[in-house]
Amino acid sequence: TLFAIQVGITMLLRDWGVTPSAVIGHSVGEVAAAWASGALSLEQAVHVIHVRSTQQGTTRGTGGMTAVGLSAEGVAKLLASMGLSERLAVAGVNSPRGVTVAGETAALELLERLLAEREVFFRRLGLDYAFHSAAMDCIQDGIRTQLATLRPRSARTPFYSTVTGNQLPGDRLNANYWWRNIREPVQFER
Repeated sequence: TLFAIQVGITMLLRDWGVTPSAVIGHSVGEVAAAWASGALSLEQAVHVIHVRSTQQGTTRGTGGMTAVGLSAEGVAKLLASMGLSERLAVAGVNSPRGVTVAGETAALELLERLLAEREVFFRRLGLDYAFHSAAMDCIQDGIRTQLATLRPRSARTPFYSTVTGNQLPGDRLNANYWWRNIREPVQFER
């Protein structure tokens, strides 16, 4: 649904004469950004969305995610001090003081109790998935196999990657890239 809305809004803006000078997406939003850049055809982008959604759906119930009002470094130190680094991971760096943590639900509850005691902002996201964490490792082979035929092309509009935090050539948005998009932390701040 998110992808369809993003494509629809982009097409409406194009009809109005609004064209981007560059594109960026957050997590799954990178698929629509790749399409908007011209690196993926609409058919290829729909295929990425379908494979991603189907594969990630198999991980339902393996964890959750919590937004935290701290820096990535601060959260990493906190997780290490609590002995939770193996059970939780920084899944997204959205701003200098805004990250998302993903992992086991019980470990998130421990983290949230400490954050509440320290009066640090946090909000559990309404998901029973632990995107951008080790909970996704079980779908790596399926993602890479099912997207192996993907043939991205050079982008017409610059594509900024939230996997790398930099501009990335469109022809690099292959199966390996989309696996990294699922597994690695979102580098939105960069």
